[in-house]
Amino acid sequence: MNRSPYSTESKTTVVPIINVSLVVVLTLMMISPFLTNEEQDVDLPQASAAEVDDTDNVEITFTIEREIWVGEDQLALADVSHYLGSMFDGTPHAVAVIKADRNLPYGEVEQLIAAVEASNAPRVALATKEKDQEASK
Repeated sequence: MNRSPYSTESKTTVVPIINVSLVVVLTLMMISPFLTNEEQDVDLPQASAAEVDDTDNVEITFTIEREIWVGEDQLALADVSHYLGSMFDGTPHAVAVIKADRNLPYGEVEQLIAAVEASNAPRVALATKEKDQEASK
């Protein structure tokens, strides 16, 4: 029972491995644009308050660079009232949530609050992070 020098050996085929790898790479390439989080970086002040339901919320972000964002739209302070006015028509339960950086002077934040109130927002709230949180995300 000696083995002949011409015996066949089993070989590993790499084609299925390459196919699976290609499918994984293509899948990751297709979903990667949706994984980016393009929120503006804001350092929120701390407070002890409960979280609220955010189904009808309109988030207004005020960055330390004094940029005002509503969703993905950047606005000037003078345009905030007009822009938000159309968003609050017919939504009596909507809440305008202002996410202002805690290092901004309160006078500037107060101007933004006044502009949001002038848009006939049913309710206006200031976003904070919990006192025991270390950093906002």
